[in-house]
Amino acid sequence: MAHKTDNWKDALLKVREGLKESNVPVEKTEDELISEEIDGLLNDFEETPVEITEVSDKEIGAMKKLSKDMQAVLKGYQKIMGMGDKELKDRKYNDNYEAILDARNKVLTLIGTLTTKQQLESVEVETEEEVDVEKLSEKNMLGRLAKSMSLNEENKQKLFDYFESGELDQ
Repeated sequence: MAHKTDNWKDALLKVREGLKESNVPVEKTEDELISEEIDGLLNDFEETPVEITEVSDKEIGAMKKLSKDMQAVLKGYQKIMGMGDKELKDRKYNDNYEAILDARNKVLTLIGTLTTKQQLESVEVETEEEVDVEKLSEKNMLGRLAKSMSLNEENKQKLFDYFESGELDQ
C-alpha cells in the first residue's frame, strides 16, 4: 500500500512539474473576459470633469422653498415645546433646538451665496479687483435683514455703513 501512495505522489509531482514547464495558456472564463473588456473600456474612457458654474433661478427657488420648510420645522418644534409636560423646554434639549436653528441659518446663508453668485455671473465685472463673494453674500444678508426689520432707507443705509466701517455714527 505504501508503494501505491508513493507512486501517486510521484505522479502528482510529475503533473505539477509538467504544468510549470508548459506555458500553455489556460482558457479564461466568460466573466474574466467581460471583466477585462470593461477594464479596457474604462481605461480608454477619458473622464472630463464637467464644471457648471452658473446658478439657475430654479436652484434658488428650490432653496427658498426649503427655507420656508425649515421655518415651518422651527415653528413646529417651538409649538411642540409648549405641549404636554414641556419636557423639551429643559436645557438638555438646547442642542437639538440650536441644530434646527443652525440648519435654517445655513439654508438662508446658502440662498444669499447663490443669489450673489448669480448676480455676479450676470454682470460683467470690468475691474481688475477680485470680488469677494463672501462679503457680497453678507451684504445680501444685511439687505434681507433690513427688509425683515422694515427699515426705512435712512436706517438701512446706517446698517450698511455700520457693516462697512464697524462704527455707528450718531
